Amino acid sequence: MSRSEGSGDPAEDEPTVPAELAESWRTAEARLFGALLNGPDFYQAAVAVVGETVDRLRLLGPSTTALRNAAPTIGALVRDGLERGSPASRIDPELAGRAALAMRHREIVAEQASMRRAKLLAAARAEQLSWVVLEESGDRAGDPFLPYRRLEADATTGHALLVTADPDEDFRTCQHAVEVLRVDVENGRVGAPSNPSGGPFRCQGSDDRYVG
Repeated sequence: MSRSEGSGDPAEDEPTVPAELAESWRTAEARLFGALLNGPDFYQAAVAVVGETVDRLRLLGPSTTALRNAAPTIGALVRDGLERGSPASRIDPELAGRAALAMRHREIVAEQASMRRAKLLAAARAEQLSWVVLEESGDRAGDPFLPYRRLEADATTGHALLVTADPDEDFRTCQHAVEVLRVDVENGRVGAPSNPSGGPFRCQGSDDRYVG
C-alpha cells in the first residue's frame, strides 16, 4: 500500500506554553490535590471550583495563546467564583487557578493534536493517498533513551497502527510493539477499533515490526 509521510503542521500554528510555565502549573495541581487529601471535608468543593474554572477556560477555545493570556489573572477568576463561608473559600485562589490551567493545558494539547491529525487525513484524501503518517517521534530503530512512537492511519477508513519502541526496566534494550487502533477521520480523535484484536503485537526488534 502507498504511504505519505506527514510533513509540517497543518493546524494553525500557535506558540507552545514554555516548559517551565507548564511545569509550574502541574506543580500547583499536585500541591493542591495533595493538600486536599488531608482535608476531605472540602475536597469535593475544591474539585468543583477547579472544574468550574476549567469550564470558563474552555470558553477561550483550543488556544495556548489565550490560556497564557489568562494566566496572570487566574487567581481573580477563581476568587470571583468562590462563595464566602463555603469550604472551598479556604483554598488559595492562585493555587486552584494554576491547577485549572494545568488541566486545561492538557486538554488543549490533545485537542490541537486531534486537529492536526484530522487535517493530515483530509489532505491525504484530497491527494487520493491511502495511508498517512500522523505522528512520529523518537529513534525508529529503537533507543532506550529515545522512545519511538509512530501513528499512521488509512485516510478513508481510519484504521490505524501505533508502532512503539519503549525501554525495558533496565534501560538496556527496547520493547517493540504494534497496536491496532482507529482514528476518527472527521475529528482526528484516537480510539479503539470496533473489533479489538486482543492487544498489541509484541516483537523482538524493529525489523519484525510493521514496515511501511
